[in-house]
Amino acid sequence: MLRLLQRSLRGGVVTGAYPDAPEAAPPAFRGQVLLRTDRCTGDGACARVCPSGAITVVRTESGWTWELTDARCVFCGLCQDACPTRAIELSNEYELSVRDASDLLTRVSFTSEIGTGS
Repeated sequence: MLRLLQRSLRGGVVTGAYPDAPEAAPPAFRGQVLLRTDRCTGDGACARVCPSGAITVVRTESGWTWELTDARCVFCGLCQDACPTRAIELSNEYELSVRDASDLLTRVSFTSEIGTGS
C-alpha cells in the first residue's frame, strides 16, 4: 500500500483545474449550434438531415420559423453540412447546462418570402 501511494505521488498532477480554470475545446470540437439569421432562407435541409429531430422549420404564409431544441441535439454537425447557405455553424461552446428546460429552446421567426433571404 505504501508503494502505491509513493508511486502516485511521484506521478504529479494528472487532472485539470476545471471548473476553476475552463479549458478550451479542441479545434474540431462540435458544440453549440448557431444560426446566422442573415443567411437563413428557410430551405429546411437542416431539419431533414437532423437524426434526433432537434431542428424544425415550419413554413407559414408570411415566412417561416426555425427552431432548435438543444436537449435533443447530438451535435453531429449534419445540419451545418446540409445547409446550402452556410447559415448554421457549430461553435466550440460546450458548457450548455441550464436550470430551466425552456432555456434549451431557440426559436427564430422570419417574415420575408421563403427563398429570398431574411
